[in-house]
Amino acid sequence: MEPAGKKPQNPDHGQAGPARTERSHPGVRVARGIAVCVLPCLVAVFVAGTSFGAPLVPWKPGIVDLGVYLRAGRALLSGGDPYNLGDSLPFLYPPFAAILAVPLTWVPHTAVQIGWAIAVALTVIAILRRFGLTGWRLSLISAAAVRVVEPINQTIAFGQLGVFLVGLVLLDLVPGPRLVPLRRGRRWLPEGLLVGLAAAIKLTPGLFFVYLLAIRRFRAAVVAIATMIITAVLALVIAPGPSVTFWSRLAHGDTGLGSSIIYEINQSVLGAATRILGYNAIGNGVGLAVSALAAVLGVVVAVAWHRHGDEAAAVSLCGLATLLASPVSWSHHFVWIAPLGLLYATRSHWPTWYRIIGFLFVGWVVTAPYKFLKSGDDIEKTYLWWQNLIAAITPALGLVLLVASLLALRGRPARGPSSPAILDDQHSEPGPDESRPNDRKQLTPAT
Repeated sequence: MEPAGKKPQNPDHGQAGPARTERSHPGVRVARGIAVCVLPCLVAVFVAGTSFGAPLVPWKPGIVDLGVYLRAGRALLSGGDPYNLGDSLPFLYPPFAAILAVPLTWVPHTAVQIGWAIAVALTVIAILRRFGLTGWRLSLISAAAVRVVEPINQTIAFGQLGVFLVGLVLLDLVPGPRLVPLRRGRRWLPEGLLVGLAAAIKLTPGLFFVYLLAIRRFRAAVVAIATMIITAVLALVIAPGPSVTFWSRLAHGDTGLGSSIIYEINQSVLGAATRILGYNAIGNGVGLAVSALAAVLGVVVAVAWHRHGDEAAAVSLCGLATLLASPVSWSHHFVWIAPLGLLYATRSHWPTWYRIIGFLFVGWVVTAPYKFLKSGDDIEKTYLWWQNLIAAITPALGLVLLVASLLALRGRPARGPSSPAILDDQHSEPGPDESRPNDRKQLTPAT
């Protein structure tokens, strides 16, 4: 019996009644989860089917980049070279990415296209859930992001994989509510593994290796680096010829894109530099130098936000730096704009001037007004000064935002990573596998 005057200890202390009900009825949780996902998935299928002027019926989307991945997978199966696909668009990712594409070649093409669009929508939902959104808000905002946010809807239209890379990194490094609760103190996978997998598929997330080392998460950094090395060795065993082709070409600085780096939809620092200064030694040299500066600045900014206890901002800003520093960042690669936009919309305690700069950058990338410029076939070489200026606004604003992110922390005492600032200035419960034993405050569950 409990001593008089004391209430029986509640193992779900701090949780509301509905949360306890959901825990006891897994079927209700599953049904609600499905209900949240239906609208964004339908919108994703609609976007895929109607992009580039295609009619919704019959449903025959282009999704050209997904087609390149599938051709690379078929080339591996037939003993060919995925980096020599004839008249097709080139396959540019590491050989491990081509290996991952092989199972997709065994599935009917239409099913792969539908599945890809739905997978993008589900990843967007998982990202926004990590930032604390639930219920109808999560469903509506995810659907709106899929339909309106240019990098996301273009990811679906082209069949690109940028959303998955952002999801892998964010779900690995940012604490918060999870779609599948686990016992406190447990993770599905060791920290760093998903980051390493993202870098194995595309090299740009490798900047997070430096970030993990800089914040002294050495175990996570080792796991991430080891994951990438293991996948590279695995690819070398399975596809030795393509592996040698890719890594030797990369060692000589060949991206496989040639002068298409100057195309207007390449919104990286290097793309802007080569358009303005020319695709030559000067343009490439200046572009690479500023790209390296963007990478260093991004890590510095991310470490500063980590020390102030905002891991979501730290990871999102580092993600922005990967886009600016990459030699090629097509407009649909800028998926990091989705978590950044959510942060600027919900962090009401951030300085107003800083949030305005953030909104300007997010708004510019989401609407992509620079796309009225003609692009392709090296027409960028004929741009006038004002056209080059418009085409360079994305990387320029991105660099300004990184500098502003550092200045916004001046005079604010470091809070430490154990006291994360969550949505709406409220503390929120870390994910069940992200609990921190040193927290002394009772944290309220995210809603």
